Amino acid sequence: MMNKKDIKHIPYGISDFDLFRKGNYYFIDKTPFIRNIEEKGNFLFLIRPRRFGKSLFLGVIEAYYDIYQKDRFDYLFDGTYIHKNPTTEKNNFMVLKLNFSEVDADVSMVKESFLLYIKESVYGFVLKYEKYLDIDPKEAKIEINQRNSASDVLRKLISYCTGKRNKLYIIIDEYDNFANTIISEVGDQEFQKITHGQGFLRSFFNVIKAGTTGSDSPISRLFMTGVSPITLDDVTSGFNIASNISLHNDLNEIVGFTRDEIEEMVDYYRQTGKISHSTPILLDIMSRWYNHYRFSLYATKEVFNSVHVLYFLQEYMLNSRIPTEMIDRNVMIDYNKLRHLIIIDKKGSSHTNGNFSRLRQIIENGFIHSHIIKGFPITKLIAPENFTSLLYYFGLLTIDGIDETNEAILKIPNESIKRLFYDYIKETYEETGIFSLNFSSYDPFIKEMAFNGQWRPLIEFLANRIDDSLGLRDLITGEKSIQAMLNVYLGLSDLFFVSSEKELNKGFADLVLEPFLSQYPSIKYSYIIEIKYIKPSDYANVKAGEKLVQHMIEEAKTQLKQYGEDQLFLNSIGSTTLIKLILIFSGTKLIHYSECN
Repeated sequence: MMNKKDIKHIPYGISDFDLFRKGNYYFIDKTPFIRNIEEKGNFLFLIRPRRFGKSLFLGVIEAYYDIYQKDRFDYLFDGTYIHKNPTTEKNNFMVLKLNFSEVDADVSMVKESFLLYIKESVYGFVLKYEKYLDIDPKEAKIEINQRNSASDVLRKLISYCTGKRNKLYIIIDEYDNFANTIISEVGDQEFQKITHGQGFLRSFFNVIKAGTTGSDSPISRLFMTGVSPITLDDVTSGFNIASNISLHNDLNEIVGFTRDEIEEMVDYYRQTGKISHSTPILLDIMSRWYNHYRFSLYATKEVFNSVHVLYFLQEYMLNSRIPTEMIDRNVMIDYNKLRHLIIIDKKGSSHTNGNFSRLRQIIENGFIHSHIIKGFPITKLIAPENFTSLLYYFGLLTIDGIDETNEAILKIPNESIKRLFYDYIKETYEETGIFSLNFSSYDPFIKEMAFNGQWRPLIEFLANRIDDSLGLRDLITGEKSIQAMLNVYLGLSDLFFVSSEKELNKGFADLVLEPFLSQYPSIKYSYIIEIKYIKPSDYANVKAGEKLVQHMIEEAKTQLKQYGEDQLFLNSIGSTTLIKLILIFSGTKLIHYSECN
């Protein structure tokens, strides 16, 4: 076991590359991608979901190209791929690094905040590169402070850099951060004020574009990241020079962690004595919760959400056990901000927009076929393929292959995102008055189901609430909609992994409740649920309705017997007792429920 002082720290929440080296943090080397990026062009744009390690990678890029860091190259990059295989452009630029998440997104403050942030960033740049710019910082500060717009401040910086030996590399992190917040909290009209016409954000990007053109243009390289293409597309007439490299196959693993990288990290901490579970067990848990992202139609490797993985390992080592909460609350907060962007119509408040039915469709089917659109304005967000593409860019869907028409097959990537979907549906139903539950009753019922095999109280509770809800009457149209409803509300508990249309023994079970035994080893029961649906008109005739119910019961028994013989599933539920349930609905009414032996 190594000395405690030598053990590398988990870099959770650390995006400062210099701090990585100073603080002895565990570093997963992504520097091989520097050469890939350099060869793709001078002005680039990369979209990846939130909390995926983009900011750290930009920190690496900044340190690599910054002439100010030339004498520290060996210190910063020792042991990395790029240290042994540098490119000719190493430490050859003055770098302006911007992070738009530092701008106040309050619509009444955003313009002033953006101006102040750009002034501070540009003045910091002048101080840093004083000897390369051959300028008096005091005079520059006066000139910068005299500017009344961010675009004018940037224009002044460009004039300082024009004709200088070392060109300018602009890096923009979270370019769409405050703009997306404005859309989600205020609406697209306020967003368009900053991105159209004389809007300050459009003007700012116009100046960047002007600084890239002409024989003596000072801006030689640009690299931007964000979580969506919306903002860029809205300012596109003033800024159409950046190549979108988000779907490039060779950049699939540029951020996030591969399974091999995580296995190596887990093995490292095992040697320190900080991990007691076997590597395969931890990898299987993390894979179920954080894995299965693909960022190219032709990618062969899956990528884990890196921040989720670091959160898991940090929590595990703090408490010497699997974390009680599997989803990082900081990530939950980020995704909850996005919920209003994709669900709630800000013009009409407390009404779902046209995208909500598409979310329900994804929950019902488990996947969707769609082209991934590279860019679209906010006014066209509601178009089906644009909205589906936005879910993909946000990380709420991921690529699971392509179909015969070359459309992407998109699915929910993992348990963390599945539960975010459940929360989106639940909270939207509550906000719009469609459906709500008393969770003080729900919690003891789901525990009774898991630990004591008492399933009737929860099923009756959910069925009664579904039937009582007037808002659901038009939404419950068949077996799939009942299945999706139960999928969401049974999936709100951490006790079970709930799967819809899970393949078992050459069939597809409607709902499967597999206990989370690694977290709750005392759970004693597992469930397979077969759902049947009868149209109210077909059930109206008592004799015919009863005959139809009996036929469906016999059909469900046959299916459940088949599903219950799946050996892989039986292995996954350990020594728990498997209960097989038949639920038959007519409209919103549960007309039969029974246990199948």
